[in-house]
Amino acid sequence: MINYVRLERFKCFLDETIPIANLTILAGANNTGKSSVIQSLLLLKQTVQTSGFKRSDFYDIIEPWTILINGPLIHIGNAWDIFCQNSGADDITISLGISEHPDKISKLKLLYDVKNSGTHHMNAENNGDFAILHDLLSEIRFSYVGAMRTGAQLLYPTSDEPTWNMTVGNMGQYTIHCLHQFGKEKIKMSKLSYKGAKSQTLSYQTEQYMNDFIPGIFFQYNKITEADFFTMGIRDYENSLEFFRPTNVGFGITYCLPIVVAALMSGPGDVLICENPESHLHPEAQSRLGMFLARVADAGIQVILETHSDHILNGIRIAVKKGIIKSSAVAINSFDRNHSVSTPIIDENGRIDLWPKGFFDQIEIDLMELL
Repeated sequence: MINYVRLERFKCFLDETIPIANLTILAGANNTGKSSVIQSLLLLKQTVQTSGFKRSDFYDIIEPWTILINGPLIHIGNAWDIFCQNSGADDITISLGISEHPDKISKLKLLYDVKNSGTHHMNAENNGDFAILHDLLSEIRFSYVGAMRTGAQLLYPTSDEPTWNMTVGNMGQYTIHCLHQFGKEKIKMSKLSYKGAKSQTLSYQTEQYMNDFIPGIFFQYNKITEADFFTMGIRDYENSLEFFRPTNVGFGITYCLPIVVAALMSGPGDVLICENPESHLHPEAQSRLGMFLARVADAGIQVILETHSDHILNGIRIAVKKGIIKSSAVAINSFDRNHSVSTPIIDENGRIDLWPKGFFDQIEIDLMELL
């Protein structure tokens, strides 16, 4: 399990260490560095995923590796976009701490050349740290659901990855493909099974959890073979026998669905990263989604959330109080406008010891104005 990421001269961070736990919350105002933390993790995984190298290669070649800045997981731009402009040094370092290997540092050191700041690739030092990084991250499956999700569509694309290891896609675009192809297969982790559920299949479990957030919905999936696309119908089985187009139902359904499917398709040791899980959801559904993600993290899937929702936070706090997840398994990181990180601690009753300025305090600020 990842237990911290240290960023040196990466984007807005000169040198900052961010604690990572079973369930990690990244919170704070806009443009304070939350997404940059996620980008650093995705860049590491993308580096390993696209390298094509074997373990022995690191010792056969001593020349620097070429690292893609833009790839299947993350598209950052060019070298200038990555480099911290307030730094006088000429390298960028991303380091990971892995709990299973506390004596090893997984590190990616990128060499910045100001004369080639517009390049879409960078050189990385080929050393023992890079070899460790490759070994550790190559075995960890990442699922990333970004803030910009496909949402309600008439047609959903197929993925080129036909196996259970496929993901819902960075925008959730392959969610319907996953449900159509693997809907009758059992979820990987029985611990995540919905309480009282009659079936362990992905499709059934997905509907049970989705009904917990948005009651009364049922899904239908069809493939247009000639065009390699999928369609989805949604109905309220309490009030209608007809399936409606996704564009004619609430957007919260199709924005939440990829997160649930990504979680249920994950296995022990996998990493699930999600930006703004609260998008388009009613506050009650946001709170319930927070409790669900706490349960996912407790099952052994590492969950990293970037959120602006106090309802997501409170759902997680309730999950701690109810014993769904231990307080020690939750890491809260609050980012301020100086790109510094505070780490409020949550106790076993869901109480938080520190409320930095800008940390879900706007309701209190507004209420004081109304008094």
